[in-house]
Amino acid sequence: MDEETTHFYRHADGSYSTVTFSGTEGHATPPEGAVEITEAEYNEGVAAIEAANAAKVAEEEAAAQERARLDYEALIAAGIPPETAARMSGYNPPHPTVGD
Repeated sequence: MDEETTHFYRHADGSYSTVTFSGTEGHATPPEGAVEITEAEYNEGVAAIEAANAAKVAEEEAAAQERARLDYEALIAAGIPPETAARMSGYNPPHPTVGD
């Protein structure tokens, strides 16, 4: 059975990729504009990209929730019942807890 060898690359645009070779199938020539890096560097870079993407998604979700809250408040101010305003805006206001 042929042994596989994986090579890790960082591209000029900040993206990452891998190439896996089996046996004597070929040799590792970095893709154009890419630099070969260690597996640890690859894992760290990919984790940083995933964390940045997750932060961006969380930021966008928070902004959407804030827009929905503002729409809800405008509907309430216009005299729409809270339950209807919540459905129309997509905002679910927090429910008061016991002791509030």
